[in-house]
Amino acid sequence: MNATGALIVLVGLILLGASIRGLFNRGRSILCALAGMLTFMVAGLNAWKAWMESDSALGTAIYLFIALVGIVSVVRQIQPRQP
Repeated sequence: MNATGALIVLVGLILLGASIRGLFNRGRSILCALAGMLTFMVAGLNAWKAWMESDSALGTAIYLFIALVGIVSVVRQIQPRQP
């Protein structure tokens, strides 16, 4: 793996970590919402690629789970909070 690949993996892990933090964060965070949206978009595209090109059900399921984490993080960040 070269430096570009390592940077992509590192950014992906940071986005996934921020999305997971957005699931459990009691306050609102625009960074968690943006990370969740990016996670949702990238994982959704990768799930489609895994299904269409390699016909991998396991890879598709993993990517869809990650996409679900991203979209739930976004929804939790934009829903109104109760005092």
